[in-house]
Amino acid sequence: MAKLNTNSNAYTLIYASVLVIIVAFLLAFVASALKPTQDANVALDTKKQILSALNIRDCADPDAKYDEVITEGQLNSPVLRANVDGEEKLVVAVKGAGLWGPLWGWVSINKDGQTVYGTFFNHESETAGLGARIKEQWFQDGFQGKQIFQDGKVALGVYKQGKAPSTLPADYYVDAVTGATLTSNGVNDMIQKCLTDNQGAIEAFKE
Repeated sequence: MAKLNTNSNAYTLIYASVLVIIVAFLLAFVASALKPTQDANVALDTKKQILSALNIRDCADPDAKYDEVITEGQLNSPVLRANVDGEEKLVVAVKGAGLWGPLWGWVSINKDGQTVYGTFFNHESETAGLGARIKEQWFQDGFQGKQIFQDGKVALGVYKQGKAPSTLPADYYVDAVTGATLTSNGVNDMIQKCLTDNQGAIEAFKE
């Protein structure tokens, strides 16, 4: 029987091919096994974000709290209805682009269809200490009580200090994050676009 030549090109190619197949199989198996857990974690994080937009943070059981307050709509719906302490709220998903990547979040609206109840914003890769600050609660809390529509159009926005339109009252906007103009513009644009896209749902929700 001929001795296997382990120094040949054919041996090297076959050996490498077998290793690649084995590793690919193992990676596919692990990914498949972990997918339910990963999906559950993503769903839980989304629920926490929605609850934060409803000013509900650090609750002991986010899954149970979400099921308690959300009264209509699926987790991936652009619009959900909620009941917080006996008051109805509408939650609108917002998506856009920042300086370095996607932005997203949620805006909750009071039953008057005009006043912001709460917000939550997140990002994928904005600059730490600058654009990334849109995720901080102090920025998000600045939207509470702000007005949304002016003359039938979405006027709620984010503007660099002193740069808001002269015709826009202060209760229609928040100040941009200092040093993060492009990220702040991204938040402004996604709010105005997504609230405009869902204006019909907001009108239907109004008292």
